[in-house]
Amino acid sequence: MRHRRIVLAVFDGVQGLDVFGPADVFYFANYLAEQAGEEVMPYTVEIVAAQAGPVRTASGPAIVADRALDDPDLWPDVLLVAGGLEVIPAAFDRSFVDAVADLARRSEEVGSVCTGALVLAEAGLLKGRTATTHWALAEMLTTTHPEISVDSDRLYAHDGVWTSAGVTAGIDLALQLLRTHHGASMAAAAARHLVVYLQRAGGQMQYSTHLAAQRTDSVTLNDLLVHIADNLQSDLTIRALAERAVMSERSLHRLFTAELGTTPARHVERVRVDAARRMLEMTDDPLSRIAQLVGFGNPETLQRAFKRLVGVPAGEYRGRFELQRSR
Repeated sequence: MRHRRIVLAVFDGVQGLDVFGPADVFYFANYLAEQAGEEVMPYTVEIVAAQAGPVRTASGPAIVADRALDDPDLWPDVLLVAGGLEVIPAAFDRSFVDAVADLARRSEEVGSVCTGALVLAEAGLLKGRTATTHWALAEMLTTTHPEISVDSDRLYAHDGVWTSAGVTAGIDLALQLLRTHHGASMAAAAARHLVVYLQRAGGQMQYSTHLAAQRTDSVTLNDLLVHIADNLQSDLTIRALAERAVMSERSLHRLFTAELGTTPARHVERVRVDAARRMLEMTDDPLSRIAQLVGFGNPETLQRAFKRLVGVPAGEYRGRFELQRSR
């Protein structure tokens, strides 16, 4: 079993779970290796910051950085930059960013958790790559760094550099790293100890369509979104929706695009896929029945939409929950 040094770079105001979520994945990997009688532990986790010593987290309690980012003796196997709502001062601190860039050059693998992607972007590490980040930062990252293809729907992504979405997605990223380093069995066992859903698909949407609907200030659109969510088997074509909203189809299309950043048809499809996803998690209903209940009409249409939006086939998605329920 190969040993790897994981280095987590933090800053003042870092999100605590961005640090401790991934760190605990690697801790449980060590625990499992010890229980199996392995002589070599798979991971060592170190916290680094601009300076060694206490670093304030966003929620208040401090964590202790083992050493400074610019320590010349630091050679990570994996460098992960944590994030948080207070990432912007760190991302525009040239000395911090330069130290991250230098450390990245000495690392086999590099990645970020949550808004830590902004630090990687400022360090030039995401240029020409596809990356994800917390959905709330996606627009800013796209605007300030057009050289990056930002996919805000993904939980995590790997395009030469690892990136992940908000907070708990850092656990998903760490589990994927564990899987690539030491296999699916150890990743599954670590997930069980953490009591988390094993291997959420990287392409799974960051937030549900119900949460997305809460972003609008338009009373007309909000009423329409509630109607969509409550009437999945109804006619939800743009023509039917425009008639209900007493608007032209063109005006409705513009309203959806301005408020939600998507078209009426794509939103309806996402709502239906989201409902199908919940049914796959919680019921044993056959795919044909689920397709009818969520308004797709037939399982083939559901399968195509599910694979495109979630990233895995519906049957495989359900299988992961069935595997967990059987344990």
